[in-house]
Amino acid sequence: MTAFSRRPAPEARPATSAGSRHSLRVLAADLWQSVTALGRSMALAALLCALAFAPTGWRELLAGALLGVSMLLLGLLMSLGNLSCSAETSLDQGRLEVGGQAELVLVLTNPSSRSTRRGRVGLTIGQGTALAPLPALAPGQSHQIRLKLKARSRGVIDLGPVTMEAGDPLGLIRRRRILTNARKLYIHPRTVALPPLQAGLERDLEGDPGPGIVDDDLEFHALRPYAPGDDIKRVHWLSTARAGTLMVRQYEPTVRTRTELILDGQADSYRNADEFELAVEIFASLGCRCLLDGRRLQALAPEPDDPHAWTTLPSQDPRSFLDACSAISPRQDSYSKPDLGDASERTSLTILVTGSLGERQTSALIDRSAQDTFPVMLLAADLDAHPSLQTQPGLVSAVLGSLRDLPIFLENQS
Repeated sequence: MTAFSRRPAPEARPATSAGSRHSLRVLAADLWQSVTALGRSMALAALLCALAFAPTGWRELLAGALLGVSMLLLGLLMSLGNLSCSAETSLDQGRLEVGGQAELVLVLTNPSSRSTRRGRVGLTIGQGTALAPLPALAPGQSHQIRLKLKARSRGVIDLGPVTMEAGDPLGLIRRRRILTNARKLYIHPRTVALPPLQAGLERDLEGDPGPGIVDDDLEFHALRPYAPGDDIKRVHWLSTARAGTLMVRQYEPTVRTRTELILDGQADSYRNADEFELAVEIFASLGCRCLLDGRRLQALAPEPDDPHAWTTLPSQDPRSFLDACSAISPRQDSYSKPDLGDASERTSLTILVTGSLGERQTSALIDRSAQDTFPVMLLAADLDAHPSLQTQPGLVSAVLGSLRDLPIFLENQS
């Protein structure tokens, strides 16, 4: 948030003819910028009437010219006044989810020693502008405006700038002053709470400690009493001597959890925009679950400006990941297969999210031979379809009719 301070007074300088001409040009430019399109049309009509009066002598044309000039001068006088306000905006929620609401508080303060004039405040919200009346403010006085914002669709929108304007009732003259710069407002896709992912957990000596307890691994966890069937090799003899009963070791599983999450961003893979939004919601929910599980995640979405490039979404935390998901948009052209190979670190699970028409794109995104190296999960978003599941070696395919089907599908995979 930035506040617009009062402009500093110009430095005194000798009155020269060149300086006077420059000042007149600046003043004329400022006046011309404050004239609206309607006002410029009025000025042009008054000029044409004046030019036509000279050869014809018609008094009606002279009256029209004088009327136009009088209305412009009156509008200019009505727009004069102090517009030196500072503005601060604050949101009770820095980010919204689709369907969510937030309250925007706009505080306007008069920092000058003169009272401000009445006017109205404009706040740009995406492609629209919200307008509110602003009363005259005494020096140091503040005025608060509250606005309700509702996130109707996913995206990244510009919130601001905040402007203050004054003019005549006819709209011939509009003086406008920018009070704050624009800021980004992220509207995240809807997400659903998911159980921890169990697919793609590989026992690996070079992996990371994972959830749960196992009988044999590298990461020591605790000791427990001996139970029939336990391997005698896991008995901890020093603790057994101290406790007077057999004690065996328990370990944390050391697993590899590098997950590749891919969103099919081609518009031809989806029946409509709502189906694409469902795919983005599935993609975002899975990505957040992977990050909450502590998995190493590589989330890929097509680059909108380059048909042969893929964007790797931020995976430091769920918030930055969802911020990037807010800006995903479908693309009309085709794209090349992403590079899934990584010589330094092998993928343990690949998840592809596509649409109901995306089967023909599957081969372009994931090579069939990749299934022999790591498991692949193919999730197709198909609005209002009955959920279904098919499994084959190395590949799990599911059709999801709504976001509520995703937790049920993951529970069946555990």
